[in-house]
Amino acid sequence: MFATNRKGFAMILAIFVVVLIALGGTLLLSNSAIGSKSISNGYLRSQAELLAQSATEYALMRAQGIDTSGGSCLNQLNITVYNSNGAVAGNEMFDISVSLVYSFRGAHAAGCAWVAENTGNDTTVLIDATVRDHNLSTESIQVHKRSWEKL
Repeated sequence: MFATNRKGFAMILAIFVVVLIALGGTLLLSNSAIGSKSISNGYLRSQAELLAQSATEYALMRAQGIDTSGGSCLNQLNITVYNSNGAVAGNEMFDISVSLVYSFRGAHAAGCAWVAENTGNDTTVLIDATVRDHNLSTESIQVHKRSWEKL
């Protein structure tokens, strides 16, 4: 009788199973890293959207306190948002740029950026707020918000 020796086949099968388990583990780790990055980017984008809303409201509040008939207008507002470690170079998280353009009921005031005058309507302001991140993630985060507000 012939005796067959299958020890080599068992070794090849064992190596194949180990390789399959290693590939599965690698795929799980890769998927976990991608999910974590996606959550982080989503959080930063939500934070930027809320900052754009806050900057719009802050600019409107500042514009309401200015006497536009006297030629003193708020046309531009720049804000830097720092992380919790404070306002130190390297701790910048977001830059916010807000521009304001006015539409006047009567003649436009000197010194004001304006888009329309003698409209017959209440004086309004077009507020453009742009939020940009400081390389917080691998993808650039930029949010733009535009709104017309009544003064």
